[in-house]
Amino acid sequence: MKSGCSKCNRKSYLTIKKYSLWTAEISDSPTPIGWIYIILKRHVEQFEELTNKELIELKKIIKELKKMLVKSFNPDWFNVMQLGNGGRHLHVHLVPRFEKPIKFDGKTFKDPDYGGMIIDRYKPAKKEFLIKLRDYLKGNL
Repeated sequence: MKSGCSKCNRKSYLTIKKYSLWTAEISDSPTPIGWIYIILKRHVEQFEELTNKELIELKKIIKELKKMLVKSFNPDWFNVMQLGNGGRHLHVHLVPRFEKPIKFDGKTFKDPDYGGMIIDRYKPAKKEFLIKLRDYLKGNL
């Protein structure tokens, strides 16, 4: 654990599931809806620092979470990214991509960048909505 790291010892109401070596949580800015962070529990900054055990578990997690997202929203595609720009604690973004708008909780969600690079449109959603989204996704695991 690294002092001052926002992802070390994280306790979040956004958590979908805790795994042995990783934690999965929804993004607080759901554009596109269903965006998930898969956060390594130990502090590592570079992808090549991952152990084989961590990589194997990550592959299983991505597979499980993709199934959950297909059941929840039936995305047309997925992006799997490891960036590190917003925090130097290794985490992976699992981003469902949608060609057409998706309806959830009385709202319509669009993926304006479908078919191309995602443009940063960070806009946190309200906690009440995020809890509904988290619980819906957890129910489809």
